[in-house]
Amino acid sequence: MKKKIEIKDIPDNIPFEGYVWMSDETKPKVLQNKLFACDTIGTNPFVIEGLLWDKKNKVSYHITHSGKYYVYRYNLTDLPSGAQFEEVNYLPHQLDGVNMCKFKQLWVPEKDPLCEDMQVLVMKALIFVGFD
Repeated sequence: MKKKIEIKDIPDNIPFEGYVWMSDETKPKVLQNKLFACDTIGTNPFVIEGLLWDKKNKVSYHITHSGKYYVYRYNLTDLPSGAQFEEVNYLPHQLDGVNMCKFKQLWVPEKDPLCEDMQVLVMKALIFVGFD
């Protein structure tokens, strides 16, 4: 489901929906079904943050930079048993031409010792799934 990867591991031959905010830009670059070559990014400029959605393969990529890259791949076809999604929308910030950003909350059942060891849903991730 969630896997830590390197930025160079993001495929460059898949059209993404999402955005990438470079360190030398004043606002993010919006991608609407466009390719983005992450393997060509050097040390400077770097990606401050990025959210990329591969609709065809149902894979989401989250990129952040805090002294080093933290890149995660979320494969929505490989879910834990009993997992559920709740779709939520948020207003975008500085994303030209975007009305809403769509996310899925991933809820997974876990035993809770404070609830007599019954299964309770615990939110495990907030996953970007494109624009509305």
